[in-house]
Amino acid sequence: MRGKSKWSLVLVLVLALSMVLSACGSSKKSDNKSSSDKGSSSADSNYTQVINFATTEDIPTLDTAVANDQVSFQVAGQVYEGLYTIDDNNNLVPALAVGDPTITKDSAGNSVYTFKLQPNAKWSNGDPVTAKDFVYAWQDVVNPKTKNVTYSYLFPTLGVLNSEDIMAGKKPVTDLGVKAVDDHTLQVTLTHQVPFYKSLFAMATFYPKDQKFVEAQGKDYGLSADKAVYNGPYVLSSWQLGAGWTYKKNPNYWDAKDVQVSQINEKVVKDEQAQINLYNGGQIDAVVLTGDYVNKYKSSPEFHQTLGTSVYYLKFNEQNKYLKNPDIRKAISMAWDRQPFLSKLVNDGSIDATGLVPKGFYKTQDGQDFREENGSLQDYDLAQAKKYWKKGLKELGVSKINLEILAYDTDTYKNEISYIQDQLQTNLPGLTVSVNQQEFKVMLDKESSMKYDIVTAGWGPDYQDPMTFLDMFTTGNGNNQMGYSNKQYDALIKDAQNTTDLKKRDQDMLDAEKILIQQDGALGLMYQQGGATLVKPYLVNFKLHPFGFDYSYKYMSVKKH
Repeated sequence: MRGKSKWSLVLVLVLALSMVLSACGSSKKSDNKSSSDKGSSSADSNYTQVINFATTEDIPTLDTAVANDQVSFQVAGQVYEGLYTIDDNNNLVPALAVGDPTITKDSAGNSVYTFKLQPNAKWSNGDPVTAKDFVYAWQDVVNPKTKNVTYSYLFPTLGVLNSEDIMAGKKPVTDLGVKAVDDHTLQVTLTHQVPFYKSLFAMATFYPKDQKFVEAQGKDYGLSADKAVYNGPYVLSSWQLGAGWTYKKNPNYWDAKDVQVSQINEKVVKDEQAQINLYNGGQIDAVVLTGDYVNKYKSSPEFHQTLGTSVYYLKFNEQNKYLKNPDIRKAISMAWDRQPFLSKLVNDGSIDATGLVPKGFYKTQDGQDFREENGSLQDYDLAQAKKYWKKGLKELGVSKINLEILAYDTDTYKNEISYIQDQLQTNLPGLTVSVNQQEFKVMLDKESSMKYDIVTAGWGPDYQDPMTFLDMFTTGNGNNQMGYSNKQYDALIKDAQNTTDLKKRDQDMLDAEKILIQQDGALGLMYQQGGATLVKPYLVNFKLHPFGFDYSYKYMSVKKH
């Protein structure tokens, strides 16, 4: 997102952590520590439980078909619900699905997953949630006529029958391998079995939609709180652009009895010091710390720090005549020292990223950590960077290059991106780097339309498999957004998606990552995200998810204080 979602497609360190805040966190995640012990007994059932947070950015959209950023996915995870969700122990558990599906084979050898749905599930307007809502929503995502969709590629990744041909305009959306057998029976046909299908079915991209309501709103659907209808633990009761939003417990939610917090208030506050002041004044219940603030507060009993699974990097727009050259890309990636950046500026527990797939995220069939097995694919190496730079300039027939970095618009981030700017201009003769700082939604728009030279970006895993990081850089993928294309890379990803040999699948993904980072220098690695936060001790059961949306408010509670 984390992917969830994301993930966020834009590097927003403060946003990534302060969006909803856990005891400690990054966008995808940690050791599952919480700010206080789990247990509803620790919260007073007669006490009206309210949580207050600060976030650095607004919600880009409430439409799950087009959501492609961390904020939208996090909000969607609270106000909507799909077949599965992530519980308070980071387990994938049935949500709208009643138990796991029955799996059979059809005459063509495809796998048919049959789900029974919660019979009492309702939308917040009282409409029943039915199997047809899933069919409508999924067809909308893969429909090539639907604008601004970036996650449709997950349907072929999952192997949903006919999804690839539908997206290519070769078949109608009605041929998609999803069927409403009756109101409470959903049938999904996959061309191959996927071990991480539950992770995908917990993603917002696979959530249902109330067709009658959506079509009544037209182009305004998802643009304001009253232009969306909800089937999750919470509803968005208000949303003031640029100011914040409020969640309230959804009385129509099928499992409302297990939702303890009545209201969550999100205030948009861009300045880190302002957020800390609100925290110290008791007006918000958690705050993210970076840089010198970590040193100032690390001895506090309310301080928490962890390493997550989001990875951040520089994306290069290969439509740019200079960045099309792989030697120029490699030079930029290797010419700035990440250690002072991490220890002095970020200073939150983040570590140097040595590959796209993070450390501690996935073990291969041989029991090895994927990151350790593939080794370090890109490091700070000024001597080598200068060699690549000299070679690239010669190939291009130029002696000077001007490039712009698109970056996030906080003061904290200004210091961080200025460091990279200074390092690159100092270490690569003839390079001039300008910085264009923009608010979150503008960054997303510029990135998706490829109106940038270099953009700071990141990815939090949508599901617990390296493919969540790798398949988005195949040719034409909706999340590629940098013009990268390598036929060998595409072939390895396709083979990994279709093979039943899991060891071969691992090797295909290992080889693909080497091509992307080491051979082509398609991305300039930055870091694997950590997180430093202050969290009030009365917050119960804050837990950061290792994939998907970041936190589940459904399982949180507040001690009387």
